[in-house]
Amino acid sequence: MTNVSLRKRFSIEDKNYSVASRIIADTMNAGLVKPHDPESTSRKHAKYVPFWA
Repeated sequence: MTNVSLRKRFSIEDKNYSVASRIIADTMNAGLVKPHDPESTSRKHAKYVPFWA
């Protein structure tokens, strides 16, 4: 999942990218997703996977 794919899935307008970012952050804090590449420092191109992956 990426910010873009989440916006598409929930029909969030591009200008409201911060809403998708907040959903991702909250989901990470809940332990439901984790970064695909934990060593990457890029937030713009970040990808996330389910916690069990």
